[in-house]
Amino acid sequence: MLAKGARIQRFKSTSWMSSRTFLNLGRLTQNSELKGNGQQYVVRKTFHQPKSVVYSVISNVDKYHEFIPYCEASFINSRDSKGEPTEAGLTVGFKSFDETFLCTLECQKDKQVIAKSITHSLFHSLLTEWNVTEASSSKTNVELILSYEFKSDLYNQISALFATKVTSIMIKAFEKRAYTKHKQSCK
Repeated sequence: MLAKGARIQRFKSTSWMSSRTFLNLGRLTQNSELKGNGQQYVVRKTFHQPKSVVYSVISNVDKYHEFIPYCEASFINSRDSKGEPTEAGLTVGFKSFDETFLCTLECQKDKQVIAKSITHSLFHSLLTEWNVTEASSSKTNVELILSYEFKSDLYNQISALFATKVTSIMIKAFEKRAYTKHKQSCK
């Protein structure tokens, strides 16, 4: 089931993927770490909250465990001089499986968050890119690009069956959190 209004595109990626962004008419995104079995998913959705609220929810990685399903722990290890996170991590668990991921973060305040995994026990690569642009004073266009490649071909095949659902669950969780945060700030 897809979040209402969300559009998910699936790309079996080699080294280049063309995608449309909100910032311009198009661009060529390179993810040279995908070795051939990598997958890329793009979700675009309009949230009914201001850009600053949406960006805050995305960049506050240390709060993810409070609202993302299967996220058991989340933390920020370091921040830059402006207070933006530069290294963060998550522990994700499901039944008897759990894995901790450490990522470098590149944050452009109220515009973009890019998280690149530096923990490679399960993945060849894992990259998450969030782009936020103002649609109006009370609405924000959100683009989530999720690129990954497991080390195991079996995991790559299995993940292809569930990735659209997982991506939909993620975008719903962020949208709900942005709604809650905006509602709290209006009180």
